[in-house]
Amino acid sequence: MIALRALSLEDALQVVAWRNRHPEALRTPFPLTAEMQAAWYREVVCDRSARARFWAVDGGGTLVGMIGLVDIQWENGLAEISLMIDPALRRRGHGKAALDLVLEEAFDRMGLLTVWGECYECNPAIAFWQRECARRGAIIARLPRRKRWAGRLWDALHFSFARG
Repeated sequence: MIALRALSLEDALQVVAWRNRHPEALRTPFPLTAEMQAAWYREVVCDRSARARFWAVDGGGTLVGMIGLVDIQWENGLAEISLMIDPALRRRGHGKAALDLVLEEAFDRMGLLTVWGECYECNPAIAFWQRECARRGAIIARLPRRKRWAGRLWDALHFSFARG
């Protein structure tokens, strides 16, 4: 059973190890230290007025991921999605369940109208996002030359989920 819960500092420090294994998937192309992650946790996650909300993805008492809504534009009802699943626990339905829960949170409780995202084609999670976009009838576009990785520029899948 997957549930969202408050993200703790310990969770955030565990997630930094996952994110540092796959920099090709992220906008920040360099590894983060524990100090950098702790500062992000204090300055963003703990700031109730921040334009971001993050949750731990809990799989029966075990941290299996982190999901968030970032760059929230309250006046436009818009936010970007952020999702990180433990690499050792991928392909078990955790990402799909977390996405379902965060879209419910965004649309039903936060009053957002659109949740969008971008996934680079060099990201191992590209197939996940393509499946989820098809399953949910998302609006999609291909954005050229969005990520420099391994000596080349990669395109990105841009997607948008609308409130039903």
